[in-house]
Amino acid sequence: MRRLALLLALAAAPAPTARAVNQADITADNVVTDYGTGESVARGHASLVDTGLLLTADEIRFSGKTQIATADGNVVLTRIGDRLLADEVTINRTNGTFTATNLRIGRFPYYIQGPRAEGSRAEVIVHDATVTYREPGAWQPTIRARMLSYSPGHYLRLVGANVGIGSYRPLPVYRAGQDLAHESSLANTSLDGGYRRRLGAYIDAAMHIPVMAGVTAGPDLGVYTARGVMLGPVASYNVTSGDDTAVGYLKSGYIHDFGQRLPDVLDNPVPADRAFAEWHHNQQVTPELTLTGDINWSSDSEVIRDFHSKEFVPVQEPDNFLEATYAHADFIGSLFARVQPDPYYPVQERLPELRFDLLPTALGAGIYVRFNSGLARLEEHPPAGGAVLASDRFDSFLGISRPFSYNGIVDFTPVVGGRYTHYWNTEGALNPGGTGRALGEVGFDADLKTNAVFDYENPAWQIDGLRHLFTPTVSYRYIPNGNRSADWIPPIDRNTFTNYLPVMELGDMRSLDQMQATNVMRVGLNNTLQTRDKVYGSRDLLAFDLAEDFRMQRAPGQTDFSDIHAEITATPARWLELRVEDAVSTRRAAQRALDTDVTVREGDVWMARFGVSYLSDKYGSFYVPGLGYNPIVGVDTYHMEVRARLNEVYEAFARGDFDARDHLFVDQYYGVVQRISNTWLLEYAVVFSSGPNKGQGHFGLEVNLNIIRF
Repeated sequence: MRRLALLLALAAAPAPTARAVNQADITADNVVTDYGTGESVARGHASLVDTGLLLTADEIRFSGKTQIATADGNVVLTRIGDRLLADEVTINRTNGTFTATNLRIGRFPYYIQGPRAEGSRAEVIVHDATVTYREPGAWQPTIRARMLSYSPGHYLRLVGANVGIGSYRPLPVYRAGQDLAHESSLANTSLDGGYRRRLGAYIDAAMHIPVMAGVTAGPDLGVYTARGVMLGPVASYNVTSGDDTAVGYLKSGYIHDFGQRLPDVLDNPVPADRAFAEWHHNQQVTPELTLTGDINWSSDSEVIRDFHSKEFVPVQEPDNFLEATYAHADFIGSLFARVQPDPYYPVQERLPELRFDLLPTALGAGIYVRFNSGLARLEEHPPAGGAVLASDRFDSFLGISRPFSYNGIVDFTPVVGGRYTHYWNTEGALNPGGTGRALGEVGFDADLKTNAVFDYENPAWQIDGLRHLFTPTVSYRYIPNGNRSADWIPPIDRNTFTNYLPVMELGDMRSLDQMQATNVMRVGLNNTLQTRDKVYGSRDLLAFDLAEDFRMQRAPGQTDFSDIHAEITATPARWLELRVEDAVSTRRAAQRALDTDVTVREGDVWMARFGVSYLSDKYGSFYVPGLGYNPIVGVDTYHMEVRARLNEVYEAFARGDFDARDHLFVDQYYGVVQRISNTWLLEYAVVFSSGPNKGQGHFGLEVNLNIIRF
């Protein structure tokens, strides 16, 4: 191997800067230099090292006079964070520009190739370019563009492009752009299909096409042989400008439904013309200011359930709000609005609510103060008719606490607070005219931290010693006359059913319009069992927490003691997980609520999950304006899921939900997932539905195609 320092070869030649010349050198199996012309020719494993780049090729020619290097044969140009392959590359060291033939360049997940290209340190322009998403292959999303501008890690811009799969690119796009600093919007591309009795054979395809930097848009087309054609635009955006970052998406659809339509949740007929629209937005305007929005509109309560059942199951009553939040180091200010565009569900509208929260702040002498205040217009229009609830409300809370600690073992924090709320312009209260209400609280929070260490080892379970953390806790709150002036207050922010222990802190209570007098002590026993871990220091094997309320003053229907609430999380081994949430009645020693999950897995080879969800019928009823008192219907269901990887391409799965009260499987899914070209996940499933879900048809076939996401 011979090495030639360019400083010697170019001593007589004018150089752009001494630094650039001094830092460049050529190595090769053979280097020949013409000292008269200042040209060097390197052949055989040739490389040129310069500031911020490495150029390798079969042959490199370098001119000291022009500062131009030409590389031929198996050319690889590596710049900071970027790698370019080509048959031939010419680089001008003076200004960093270059030209290339038969170029291949890109960063995951985009790969670019083209016959001709030129560029600079910041940008590459490729002519007659082909862009492949993830990796080249017959089934990969591809774009063919007349011209492409590529800035590694920043943007990808296209002019005169066609979009498609592999060599089939039917969709024309004149101009398009993609922000490479964020997740590719092509990951939103999806294809669903199959058969359901009430839908018939169907196919639903959503395509996102880049239209400008960080913004995509396209059609969402669904064809249902038993219902008609649903069509609507979809869009997504991930745009950054300085400190301002906006992320969101839009989804919509319209169909003239000629199929059989079941009544809506209010037993009203569903119209033939059906539509929906969803808009989700999150924007970081400055490091302190955030804008968030979630808007959902539909022509009837069943349109999402009928045509997008997978989206309906996790969110059956969608929210609609807009919020601006300013987060300072010491306080948070917000403007929040919640609206009711659909008259199908009870919604506590805020039109709007202005709120200020002072974070806990030290006053001195160990005393901390917290303060919040809000002004809101509240309305509720019962979906089934009835009296409208409305009020203008001002609310403020001031709380003071003083923590005491003894050797980090005993913590005791007395608290005192007051909350004043004023109502006017009220509708729907038992007595008109509004009112003002002042409430106070006193109480404390205390805990005792103890631990013990045991020299126990079990190599089979990877246990290297045990540490037991035991922390008893006691909290007490006294809030007298909580239901004061209730007849003058419309119950908009009211109690809702939950089988969890309620909030104790006066300043954190959200059921502000339906308060109760409180005199309660909560006792908790928190346990954590840990072992040493070779990687993370320690690993939790078991967390077991118990809590119960002792009520010195009770609301109607309450007992002296609450249910005992237990939360258990166990991970004794990396292949086993157990989660339990349990509530047991202390009066009858009866089970009130139970939610469990047990998961066993062998890496990514197979996984099995089994769970139980149980809720007793003995919780009574709760009140909803316009709907009256509704009995709490118990639940007794079992859910299970099994997944097993058959090979590198196929994975089998089965999952189902069994209703023990009706003695039937509500849903059953059996299918196979196929990985195509390491880019697509194609899922085939057979579906059986019964009970409340049989409206979708007892038997169904589903085929879903999605891009793999990381």
